[in-house]
Amino acid sequence: MLSPKDIDILKHKLEEYEGKKPYMYLDSKGLVTVGVGIYLPNINSALKMKFRVASGRLATKEEIIRDFNSIQKQPKGRVAEYYKRFVELHISNSDIDTLTKHHINSFQKELIKVFPEYPTFPNEAKMALLDLIFNVGMTNLNTQWPRLKKAVLNKNWEKAAQESNRKYPIPPERNNYVKNLFEKAAKKNQTLN
Repeated sequence: MLSPKDIDILKHKLEEYEGKKPYMYLDSKGLVTVGVGIYLPNINSALKMKFRVASGRLATKEEIIRDFNSIQKQPKGRVAEYYKRFVELHISNSDIDTLTKHHINSFQKELIKVFPEYPTFPNEAKMALLDLIFNVGMTNLNTQWPRLKKAVLNKNWEKAAQESNRKYPIPPERNNYVKNLFEKAAKKNQTLN
C-alpha cells in the first residue's frame, strides 16, 4: 500500500487532472460527479454525502435529490464550471479530501483483487494504476485493457507504460504522467536486478 506521503502526492495529481469541485457536475461521460472525480451513480450515493447549503447547514434529503435531478438533466460534454449554476449545494474541502483518500484506499483494495502482487509493486507502478483506475474504473481497467493487465501481472513496467495511453478527453500531460510513472518503475526494477 502507498505511504501517507505518496497518497498526498497522488491526491494532488488527481486534483490537477480531475479537478476539485465542491458541487455536483457531469463528467466527460455524462456521469454525475463531485469533488475529485467521485462518481455518484444514483441518488442514494448522493444522499450519503455531506452536502450543505450556502449558510453552512446540512442539506435536506429533498435538497440533495433536487440538485442531483437538476444535474442529470443537463447536457454532457461541458466543463465542470458550467454545471455550477444548476445546483445550490456544496461539500466542504475537508470532506472532499476525506472522500478522495477513502477512494484511493478502496481502489488499492480493488487492485489487489486483480493484481494479487500489488503490495510488492514499486510505488510508481501503484500510483500509475491508481490514476488509471480513478479515471476508467475497476471494471473497465480489468476487462477493457487486456494488454495493460497482462503487462502488470508480469510486472513488465516498460510494456505497461506503452499500454497505458488513454484516448480523448484525457490530456496528453496526464497520459505522459502515467507513462513516466511506469517507466520509473521499470528503471527501479533494472536497478534491483
